Amino acid sequence: MSSSTSDMPSRRATLAERLTSLMDTRHPDGTGPGNADEVAARSREIAARSGGPTVSHQTVHNIRLSKVSNPGLDTLAALAGVFSVTVGFLLGETDTPPAPRSARDRPQAPAVASVAPSATTLAARLNHLFAVVHPRTRGPYTDAEIARAVTDRGGNLSADSIAALRNGGWDDPTSKQLRSLAEVFGVPVAFFFDDAVASKVSDDLTLLNAFKEAGARKVALRTVAELDEEALTALVPVIEHLNRAGKRQRM
Repeated sequence: MSSSTSDMPSRRATLAERLTSLMDTRHPDGTGPGNADEVAARSREIAARSGGPTVSHQTVHNIRLSKVSNPGLDTLAALAGVFSVTVGFLLGETDTPPAPRSARDRPQAPAVASVAPSATTLAARLNHLFAVVHPRTRGPYTDAEIARAVTDRGGNLSADSIAALRNGGWDDPTSKQLRSLAEVFGVPVAFFFDDAVASKVSDDLTLLNAFKEAGARKVALRTVAELDEEALTALVPVIEHLNRAGKRQRM
């Protein structure tokens, strides 16, 4: 199995284009481009070993034809596992998927295990956003407030649906619904299923809240002015992270 970065679609590519590219370039070693039946069969093999989600050949076919452009998270997770990519790649949050490995180097556990959230994980991450992303002058937003913010952005999530996501009663929102939630909270959609992204975003939010608790006026500008060039260079990305995290706090 071989492919180059130039073979991969750009971030503007649709889900159909990304899936087609993967099926053309990431087929099993020694075989030709994959088809919908092979992708579905591979997803069942992975599920039999690890208990993950599966995808039907018809769904694969419909996604490639753009008849389905807003699949559920389980479908995206199954496809990610088949091709050893992240859900974030399928959703266009990154242009370059992880480098494919040969069959003998590939572990028995599917790659999707690290990105496909259980209901508890998805619920915990959403609840974490509720707990930390809100103005310092008030408490967390309510489910109804977030639902209105989603609606204002053209999304479709009710307060009851958000409550179900938070308590683990529902664990398969569509990609558009996840995007709407991510946009409202100002985080990348990969926050909900990618451990590395979730950790980085959480660190940014924690740092921002610490500064807010300390109070901006307590950070003296003269302290910054006295820093040497190396220290200032190290400080720039921190300030950029704080700026991005600050935007997440403003609905």
